Amino acid sequence: MRKRGLVIFVCLLMTGLVFSENVSTKGFVYILEENNSVPFSDGYVSNGSTFTKIEENGYYSIPRSEDGFVFLVIPDGYRCSEWYVKDKEEHNFILEPYEEKGVFVVVSDIHYADDPDDFSDALPDREMIDNPDHYMKKLKEMLTGISPDFIICNGDMIADTANVEDEIAYRWANKVKSYLDISDIPTFYVVGNHEIEKKKDNPIVIYQDVFGPDYYSFNYLGNHFIILNSHNVVNGSLQYEIDSTQLDWLKQDIENISQEVPITFFSHEPIFSLSRTDNSEQLVQILSNTFSNHISGHWHTTRTFFKEPFLELTCGAVCGGWWEGDSAYGDAYGFTLFELHRGKIDYAYIKIDEYPSVWFDLKNTETPLSGMEYLRIVVFPNTSESISVLLNDMSYLCDVFSRQMSYWTEYYIFINFATCTDGINKIGIKLGDQLYSKEVYVKNNPVTMKTIKTNSQAFVGLDVLLSDCINTGQSGKTYIFNDGSDVFMTTLEKCVTLPFEVTKNQKYSIFGIYRDSEVVADPMRIIVSEGLVHEKIE
Repeated sequence: MRKRGLVIFVCLLMTGLVFSENVSTKGFVYILEENNSVPFSDGYVSNGSTFTKIEENGYYSIPRSEDGFVFLVIPDGYRCSEWYVKDKEEHNFILEPYEEKGVFVVVSDIHYADDPDDFSDALPDREMIDNPDHYMKKLKEMLTGISPDFIICNGDMIADTANVEDEIAYRWANKVKSYLDISDIPTFYVVGNHEIEKKKDNPIVIYQDVFGPDYYSFNYLGNHFIILNSHNVVNGSLQYEIDSTQLDWLKQDIENISQEVPITFFSHEPIFSLSRTDNSEQLVQILSNTFSNHISGHWHTTRTFFKEPFLELTCGAVCGGWWEGDSAYGDAYGFTLFELHRGKIDYAYIKIDEYPSVWFDLKNTETPLSGMEYLRIVVFPNTSESISVLLNDMSYLCDVFSRQMSYWTEYYIFINFATCTDGINKIGIKLGDQLYSKEVYVKNNPVTMKTIKTNSQAFVGLDVLLSDCINTGQSGKTYIFNDGSDVFMTTLEKCVTLPFEVTKNQKYSIFGIYRDSEVVADPMRIIVSEGLVHEKIE
């Protein structure tokens, strides 16, 4: 009787009616050339845990992992319309040759919703003021016109998953996918924290059902691109880190490529938002040793934090400040456009529904501005017109360097702010008949919170220095200070560990990024330990 049962089980297994943990996906990888299929063997297929080398005749076979996904590591110079499958026993990956232009787009933090009431349910502290569909239609038109090699949607596609019914979350996710489903332009997706449902056995089931695998890699124009899921639910708590399975997979992925190949890594959270865990520390060490670029979202601003040992860049949000207007850092609704030249990445923030889009890239300068400053101004689409520079509405004679990119024009200007009076000053450019300007604050000495809040638009998204700040309270990593001019809150990023204990009624100097106090309760954000310094009270 036991032998007969074993025979029945084997027969069922052979017919595919019984699946074991070791069930595999198999098939061939072909190149489609003039309606002829040619075997492809120079690459890998992965299941998210391991990799298998494609055989000379194009054949592959790989066990399916727990989530059932199997994906092709797309090689240079090709596209693959069905580059991943789930729970399939057989699948042939078909590669089509493609001439890469070196242009791609990152859209991040869409936070899409189609109903204001549902949006407020998803994000109770937010109110949908502007219509997301209006801007998503404009975004689709702009992306269609640019026709990049591909789009990366870098997380937080919908308002929130956990606080609405599944039917609503699925509807929103599919609507985002329909907007980004543009003919002949592949879109790759990244998990955001608002796609996480901590209480579910699979916290990303809706994401996977709509958008596919949560981490994977592909090759592009001599570069290797890696998408990671920087969210790990541990005992019902969300940690910003990659889990151990991803970490092992990442190490294998890196081993499969030449050391000369530049690597770009995408995740929703930037380095400064990762939890301080062993996995995060290992990831950062891997980045420092092997990676060229890390591109993220999450903060709703476009900002380069540093360039060595790798470029750390976070991208602005399509939704700006959660569809209430500009983000807390002052970024309008927009996306980030990239051009890749010989391994070097150039980028520009493009505003949706603004023509032309003019972006003053001032967020990486030392603030308050003083002395000679070197500033970049981006105009999209590109133009052959020269610009004239204004300082405080007066013509300012200075050297202007310009560079023509494929889709935008960059202007570089030198301004000596030592000639300006302390306080608010205005940089302007005249392009044709149009005048574009940006307010900046000029001063070498520390500034007060009252001055910052009174002139908020001149400070949002910039580094500021405050002194004589007395601590009046604390909640977790959020502190309350009074600098003698105003009371404000300061938030430490998760990775920041102070070398001392913050004590009530003691005095501190604070250096950090200012966020619009009209939009968030904690306008100061500290990203490094040196951002909070204890002062001795005389």
